[in-house]
Amino acid sequence: MLPHHMEANPELAKQFTSQMPNSYLYYGFTSLINLGGISNEQLTAINTRPIHPDIYHTGRSGASVANGYPMNFAPEQYRFESTPNFIYLESQAAHIPDKYDPADHTPKEVVQRIKNTGAIAVKSYYESGFRGMPKLPVPTKEIMSELISESHVNDLVLTVHGNSLEAHSFLADVGVDVIAHGLWNWETYRDVPLDSLPLEVKQTLDKIIEKQIGYTPTLTVLSGEEALADLAFLDQPELQKVVPKKLLDWYKTEEGQWFAKELFSELETGEVHKIYGNIQAHAMLALKYLSDHNALLLFGTDTPSAPTYGNQPGHNGYWELQLMKEAGVPLDKILSSATINNAKAFHLDANIGSIKTGKKANMLILTKNPLLDIEAYNAIEHVIIGGKLVTREDLAVKN
Repeated sequence: MLPHHMEANPELAKQFTSQMPNSYLYYGFTSLINLGGISNEQLTAINTRPIHPDIYHTGRSGASVANGYPMNFAPEQYRFESTPNFIYLESQAAHIPDKYDPADHTPKEVVQRIKNTGAIAVKSYYESGFRGMPKLPVPTKEIMSELISESHVNDLVLTVHGNSLEAHSFLADVGVDVIAHGLWNWETYRDVPLDSLPLEVKQTLDKIIEKQIGYTPTLTVLSGEEALADLAFLDQPELQKVVPKKLLDWYKTEEGQWFAKELFSELETGEVHKIYGNIQAHAMLALKYLSDHNALLLFGTDTPSAPTYGNQPGHNGYWELQLMKEAGVPLDKILSSATINNAKAFHLDANIGSIKTGKKANMLILTKNPLLDIEAYNAIEHVIIGGKLVTREDLAVKN
């Protein structure tokens, strides 16, 4: 829903917001790291609930370069107000309002502001554009290197958006802590066979492995958009457990199909699946190569990656785990990626990420073994959150 949809359907928006924390818990996600902007009001709304996932975050906004991604989506009249942690870029000086002092928007000042919000990480971006956008400004190596050093001085992790060969090559060279998406945009190699890695792609992945940069596949970014091509997606019984029925019905209406029309207005369903299938195959091939060569795999979903109903809270995470298995990642590595790997990568392993005396009692009671069956992640009997035992079905939508 866009803001005007929520204004026109306040009860649907309210139902979704109320259910959202339970939806994450229903699928076993007891700790969330929000890598997008989050306000104190949003944090308070969730943290004051009797039962809720633990939320870690990266501050009110990411460290985007001026007029770069994702600032480019905000209307110009309040673009800078909505991104208080933007980084001043000399090449954009003519397009930055005079009231903003460059000295307040250096990597050092931006990281300090983010730290002061209680964040555990800094989120930045390397995105030159997609879907016919004009070329966007991107960080220089100097800016990214400063973000790394300032993040580390403040005991923060630097995680950076990037999904193209250009982005991953740049980020691997600089040596960021975490790359927040998989490498699925192979650019000039986009039409190569789906069973082989071009040398340039392989060399970039090798550097990610060598430096043990955290790699977050986020395969559901692509699947969540592709889902818009088939209304049958909305009829899944699993979705009905975490999405209010009236909202699922709204998604099927003319109004609810607005983003599907925007994305696929000139494409037949078969063409959509062919295009996304090709991109996803490249993403999975890159992931399997990394898995086979002991890269640092970090589970993550980007929920939602766009205004698509294909990325529903909780359900999207379960889908991501299934896609990782489909890509060829062994079950033990999938489990580690969703537990101890992320905990260590984001400096949270003293409290969460494994079952050990003294750590927080966030646990799942399963009726299947996740080291033997990927379906175990949908075979949750109880969720223990902060020591409180909750029956899974009590977290499902009450229509």
